[in-house]
Amino acid sequence: MIAAILLAAGLSSRTKRFHKLLLPYKGKKLLGHAITAITRSDITYLIIVTGKQQRKIRKIIPKKDMIKVVYNPKYRSGMASSIKVGLQYLPQEVTHFFIALADMPKVNKNHYNKIISAIKKNPKLPVVPYVDGQAANPVLFPKHFIRKLQLLEGDLGAKMLLRRSKHTKLTFRQSALLTDLDSLADFKTKRPSLQNR
Repeated sequence: MIAAILLAAGLSSRTKRFHKLLLPYKGKKLLGHAITAITRSDITYLIIVTGKQQRKIRKIIPKKDMIKVVYNPKYRSGMASSIKVGLQYLPQEVTHFFIALADMPKVNKNHYNKIISAIKKNPKLPVVPYVDGQAANPVLFPKHFIRKLQLLEGDLGAKMLLRRSKHTKLTFRQSALLTDLDSLADFKTKRPSLQNR
């Protein structure tokens, strides 16, 4: 089984009073793009970790058997805490799992499926996408990496861990795997709807 942990618990500090995952982007809420890409891929189970404004976030998440929504009460402490919460809910039968970011709307199902296909080279190694020599997201981990990920602290995610670990490099040409939305300028709008506050 291939699962995914989607990190949707950030502070959205650069979008001021607005929660960026609730802002509209190309026809849907920003979070909706990540959910659609994952649920249409070969991933069979999705864990969404929420934090800030979790009730509003839950309202836009579709109710599907493959989706489990969990809350990280320590979301202000950084990304590592959300990863740890997500790890707790991985099914026993999982063999590999993604750690994915909710603010990357250009990552689509084909990206996920190509990364999944790369585990054939060495199922025991993480698969890391690279664009122009730069490590990108999402990253696919084998199950045995759970213990290492549980030791993470702060807001650096798994970058340092991957630098010290052997992994399969998968090259992409698309900058989609490096593109995230952080500020209001990224949404090409200066006045988001107040309903997204």
